[in-house]
Amino acid sequence: MTCDHCLTVRLHTPVITGRSTVPGPAWTGNIRIWARARALESKRPMDMSSREIRMPLDEVVAVLQDLNEFVVSLDRLGSRQASGTADEHTVGRFIADWDVARRLANARRVISVALDEQLSEEDNAEIDALCDQGRFYGADTSMSRSIDQSS
Repeated sequence: MTCDHCLTVRLHTPVITGRSTVPGPAWTGNIRIWARARALESKRPMDMSSREIRMPLDEVVAVLQDLNEFVVSLDRLGSRQASGTADEHTVGRFIADWDVARRLANARRVISVALDEQLSEEDNAEIDALCDQGRFYGADTSMSRSIDQSS
């Protein structure tokens, strides 16, 4: 894919950097998202050391704006709860009122579409397996029970 303003995702360090398209590992940019991926436990894990994924910069910026709103808002909500000016329902209202679930699902879709278009079916299956290893709220039965009992 060729475009003037694309995002290149380097899967080895995993750095996402938005800028005009310039090949090579020594570029810098204005937008950076750092993430770490756990190693896959499979027979032949995908080599992520030199793979790149390109994404349209406008889609990346839209996702980044949503993520920034969520991070800043949740930080403020946490501060309000710590100071006693927000109750236990405030976060739930924020999630519902700001359509957080749909917006996060859209962010996941934007990244998934880019991966699906540029990686093999086998590589995408490995990434799906990696994502399935995540921590999911409510999956821990002891956590679920303690929350249920406090209600």
